[in-house]
Amino acid sequence: MASSAAAARRLLLLRHHHLFPRRYISSSSAADSLDDGGGGGRLKIFDRDLKRRHRDRAAWAMRETDGFVDAVAENLLDRLEDCRKAFPSALCLGGSAGPVRRLLRGRGGIEKLIMMDMSADMVRKWRESENATDDGPETHFVVGDEEFLPIKESSQDLIISCLGLHWTNDLPGAMIQCRLALKPDGLFLAAILGGETLK
Repeated sequence: MASSAAAARRLLLLRHHHLFPRRYISSSSAADSLDDGGGGGRLKIFDRDLKRRHRDRAAWAMRETDGFVDAVAENLLDRLEDCRKAFPSALCLGGSAGPVRRLLRGRGGIEKLIMMDMSADMVRKWRESENATDDGPETHFVVGDEEFLPIKESSQDLIISCLGLHWTNDLPGAMIQCRLALKPDGLFLAAILGGETLK
């Protein structure tokens, strides 16, 4: 039964491979981009290792400020001002976590902030900029993947993702993991680029 479902998915993908831009297929052929090794036949659109290497390169090519990214982060953080509740512990996932940390300015009552990215170079850059400015919440840095969140269950009051989750192969699965990491009354804030966002 499972093998016939996998075969049907493979056939469907082969028929419609033209719908997926070539640069987003993570392997050399469309059929190979199905994960048959215990992943439930999930389609792998994004090569996570390639994304990590891109993030490594971006860590050293990034400008100090970026008007577009800062506007998105500022817009996202404005939502915290609408909440009367304080969020002592917060997790900031990949993407534009640096601008989120820089623009936080005491919003949300955050006392302990965990900044996570799959790129060790990006995390190193954040740590160096943190050492340059000693203001803000107690900050910890973690190298981790949003698709396999290395955070304890019910441990965070707030999770913020600014322009990062749109690179995940399993967005619902990543959001479920975020929900599990949140305390029962926790808050999840995210800004994600959609298919036609920048047109």
